[in-house]
Amino acid sequence: MTGAEAAAELAEIQRQQGQVINAVLVPVWYWWAMAAGIVAIGAARDSGDLLVQAVAIPLAVLVMVVLTGVMIPEVRRRVRVSGAIRPDGRGVAAVFGMIVLVDGVIIGLAASLSAARVPYPVTIASAAGAAVLVIAGPLVNRYLHRLMLGKARQQKTDARSPEAAPQ
Repeated sequence: MTGAEAAAELAEIQRQQGQVINAVLVPVWYWWAMAAGIVAIGAARDSGDLLVQAVAIPLAVLVMVVLTGVMIPEVRRRVRVSGAIRPDGRGVAAVFGMIVLVDGVIIGLAASLSAARVPYPVTIASAAGAAVLVIAGPLVNRYLHRLMLGKARQQKTDARSPEAAPQ
């Protein structure tokens, strides 16, 4: 095998690893669906109508739970990922940080707007939190992609090193 052929093979392996990693990341539609659910809950809360709240809030939550329940097995069905290239604590921290950020925006802004007697404070705050989610979700996906690709490359490097060879 020539150097050019080896380089082409390596590039193909890296391309396939990228495809596998992309297949396990959360699809963009999911962030938009969750954002819509968040805004629906906020609008229902601000409506002041108990019937609207009693129907819309549980329905929005149910849709969000069902979509999450559908998305996770679908991602797992598409591809099995080696535990060695799954996100580590940094990936978990990124997802957790995004959740805290979205919740913090919604709660902090809703409380501030309510204190300032701005009309529809929960709707406005929910829309702001939803916007953060739609922006941050794909950013977290990109971060996780980089982490997993880096781990996969590190595995290959470790496997080729003389220390990795059995004695």
